[in-house]
Amino acid sequence: MARLHTRDESSLSTDCLTALEPTRMGGKIADVYLQFANSEASTIAYLAMEKSLRSASLAELEIEAIKLLVSEITQCDYCLSVHTMKSRKAGIDKTMQMAIRGGQPTSNARVDALMAMVRAFFDTPGALPGQLVNEARDAGLTDQELVETAMAVSTIFFTNITNHINSTEMTLPAAPSVEPI
Repeated sequence: MARLHTRDESSLSTDCLTALEPTRMGGKIADVYLQFANSEASTIAYLAMEKSLRSASLAELEIEAIKLLVSEITQCDYCLSVHTMKSRKAGIDKTMQMAIRGGQPTSNARVDALMAMVRAFFDTPGALPGQLVNEARDAGLTDQELVETAMAVSTIFFTNITNHINSTEMTLPAAPSVEPI
């Protein structure tokens, strides 16, 4: 059961509703977003970062690999479920998902360099080791993409720890009804 109050859409500011509009599915904003909206400013900032990230230069596959790994590291079951599905849609098959989650090579040099950096963010305090930055550059990552990596980690870390505060549970929508043929 969620620990954070689920806000009613009618109680949200126009700015917050506008920011949440892209999250609407089937005419509804998911409860998790209405729970995040207990801080409208945080929700608006988070969604703006997500929008920027999606229009930046990292590939969707790379973004989802980052989000999958961070969700694994933080043990956010809700986000792990969501990003397992989203990573599949982004082209990450089950074998690659398991490699990412288990810290194994994926045979994609860019993804492997990104995963090494992300793991170091959580495992090594202080500055990222120069060797990892050099390996990322050798794999073709630009300075822009290195900064975008930090933003991808930041956005998923925000949702992971907010879900930990909330004790968010994964609830799947009911199966659609099928009309007889």
